[in-house]
Amino acid sequence: MSTVRPALEVELLDTLESARAIAPAWDELAVGQALPLCAPGWMLAWWEHMAPAGAELRVLAIRERGELLALAPWFAGRGEHGRTDIRFLGAENSDRVDILCVPDREPEVRDALLGAIRELRPRPDLIAFEAVPARSQWTKRLAGGGLLLSRYRNSVLPAPSVALPAGPPDAWLAGRSSNFRSQMRRMRRRLEQRGGQVRQVLEPGELEGALDALLRLHLARWEGRAPSGLARAGMSGLLLAAAHTLGPDRLRLWIAEIDGEPISVQLFHAAGGQIKYWNGGWMEQHADLKPTMLTILAALEDGIARGEHSLDLGAGMHPYKQRFADGNDPLAWGGLVVRNRRLPRTRAELLPRVLRYRSKQAVEALPAPLTEPIATLVRARRGAEPAD
Repeated sequence: MSTVRPALEVELLDTLESARAIAPAWDELAVGQALPLCAPGWMLAWWEHMAPAGAELRVLAIRERGELLALAPWFAGRGEHGRTDIRFLGAENSDRVDILCVPDREPEVRDALLGAIRELRPRPDLIAFEAVPARSQWTKRLAGGGLLLSRYRNSVLPAPSVALPAGPPDAWLAGRSSNFRSQMRRMRRRLEQRGGQVRQVLEPGELEGALDALLRLHLARWEGRAPSGLARAGMSGLLLAAAHTLGPDRLRLWIAEIDGEPISVQLFHAAGGQIKYWNGGWMEQHADLKPTMLTILAALEDGIARGEHSLDLGAGMHPYKQRFADGNDPLAWGGLVVRNRRLPRTRAELLPRVLRYRSKQAVEALPAPLTEPIATLVRARRGAEPAD
C-alpha cells in the first residue's frame, strides 16, 4: 500500500538570526553531502563579514514534518546593469558549493524550490551556480518547470583530488613515485635541521596570529600581481569567525615554522570525510623547502589517520597539486536564466562568456594534430614560450 507524503514546507530565511536558528540541521546536510564550504559556520560568517553592499539574504529551507530535507543557501544582489542575481553564500571565496538535499528526495524538493523561487522578491533575473561540482544535477532539475528557467554554462575547470586510503598515514607517501617520496622526505629533514616543524594550530589563543600570518604571507606573494581575493575587506573577520564557530576539527590550519616563525600557513575545511583545501600563503625565501607541499602532506596524512576518504585541492591544475593528485572532480560555472521581460538583455550580457566556453569546448574536441597548432598560436599571441 502506497503512503502519501505530506506537502513539503518552505521557509524563506532572510535574516542572520533566522538562518543561525537552523544552523545545526543545516550543518548536518552539509556533512551528509561532504560539502565543507556549505557549512553554516562558513557561509554565515561570510555573510556577516563580506556580504556585498545592498545584498539580501534569501536562504530557502525545505522541511517535512519539521525535519530539514533541503536547503538553498542563497542571497540576492545586483548583477550587471541592474540585473537581480541569486547567488550562493560565499560567492567568489568558496568553491564546491551546491543546493543541499537529503538523497532520493530531489524530485519533491525540486517542485518546492520552483514554487519558492516564484515567490522571491525582488524577482530574480538569473540564478547563478558558480563553482559547483560539474556533476551537480540541480540546474538540469530546475530548468523548465513552471518558471521556464533556461540553463547556461560559461566555464568548467579541473579540480585535482586525492583518494585517501585506509591504513597507516605514511602508507600513502610510500605508494607515490620514488622521486616524490625522496623529495618530501628530504624536505622534511631539511626543515627539521633548520629548527622547523609542521603542525596543526589547535589552541584558540593561536588562531588570530596564525590567520594573520596566512593573509600576510599570501598577500606578500601577490604583491605587484593581479589583485587577490584574500585582500577583500572583511576577510580577516570571516576567517576568525569561521575558525571559532567550526573548531579545529572542521576548519584546520596547518603551519610550517622555523624557530616559531611561520613560513607557510594553509587552511583546510572538512566535512563528511572530505577535506577541502581552501588557500594559504608561504615565504619566498624558504622556497627550497617546498613549505606548501610539506603542509599539504601533513594535512593529508592527518586526514588518513582520521579515516577520511578524499582531499579536494580546488580549481586549477597547478604543478604542486598535480604532484599529489590521482583524480579530477571538475567545477562548473553557469546557472539559470529566468524567462521574464528582461530575458533578451540578460542573455546578451551572458553571451560573450558562454561563447568563449563553447569555443574552448569545440577546440578541445578536435583531434590532437589539429589542436597543437591552435595552442601554439594562442601562446604566440600571449607572448608565451611553447611548452617543452
